[in-house]
Amino acid sequence: NPLILSPEEMMDALPAALELAQAHFTSQCLEAILKLGVPNIVGDASLSVAEIVEAAPGTANADALQRCLRVLVNSGVFAESCRADGVLEFSLTRTGALLQMGVPQPSMACGAHHFVEKPMWAAWSRLPDYVLGKIDTPPFQAANSLGMFDFHAKVPQSSVPFQEFMDSLSSSELPAVVEKVGWESMGGQTVVDVGGGSGFVMGVVADQFPQLQCICMDLPHVATAAGAPPEGVSIVHGDMFDAATIPKADAVFMKHVLHNWNDEAAVRILSACSAALPADGKVIIAEAVLPDPGQASGASRTPFLFDALKMLSGGRERTLREWEALAVAAGFKLERVERTDCPTSQILFMARG
Repeated sequence: NPLILSPEEMMDALPAALELAQAHFTSQCLEAILKLGVPNIVGDASLSVAEIVEAAPGTANADALQRCLRVLVNSGVFAESCRADGVLEFSLTRTGALLQMGVPQPSMACGAHHFVEKPMWAAWSRLPDYVLGKIDTPPFQAANSLGMFDFHAKVPQSSVPFQEFMDSLSSSELPAVVEKVGWESMGGQTVVDVGGGSGFVMGVVADQFPQLQCICMDLPHVATAAGAPPEGVSIVHGDMFDAATIPKADAVFMKHVLHNWNDEAAVRILSACSAALPADGKVIIAEAVLPDPGQASGASRTPFLFDALKMLSGGRERTLREWEALAVAAGFKLERVERTDCPTSQILFMARG
């Protein structure tokens, strides 16, 4: 039977329903101003649209830009004020400041580009077909003819913002990784960061725990694009599915790797990592842990959104029970989970079962 609302309940629920349906309006306005470089142009100033257009590349549409900026004022990216002559001016909020690029602080601009670039936008358009069972392949592959990581290997315009976003995300997660793993107890052991991208995380670990031997392993096109490794980190080319290419180590570390893959592929990755470890070796994983059924709350919003994002490429976030089952399937046992204040990075420890 349908759930029928009273007129008062209907009016109360309508704004939230409209906001859900219109969410992509904001993201496209955001992409437009990022392509123009508006956050960097504004910086710590308050500028009119004419001043922004004058500083922007090309011939920006001033009217369209102002309309996008006012949408983003309502979303908390910009603040607006009115000069004595009636001209609108715009300044960055703290949220907007995180969208500047090339400044000495983490930037979320690369994440915004990754989320709404055309290949991803095309993938989102295929998600309904995937949910309805009309297609079997993940939406990104259905829209772009290649899986996401094969696509990134061929299209640096997509892979570079993605890797930059991973590094920026790592910045916000570093306290959890540094404080909760227990690196200080690992003595002179060797740890390999499988799928570690530029080596950013291992660079921080090596700096704070110089007694560790830190290795970062990733695919050749990722490792090469990263440039010189951080001090104290060795960069190795390898394939996480090929045990022969994973360096021998006392511990394998993976952050935001297994959520990119379905369970079958994740078991293959864990099994390959197992071959690189001694009998008492550990796998240390930094990933989200979704709440158990009936336990979802506002605090779990980000992990659930990431789970929707991973659905595009065939990956998934996992509950504690799903992590336990994944470990067992790969010949491991989930020993413990160190809870952190970062919803996207809980620290999971696996040992051979």
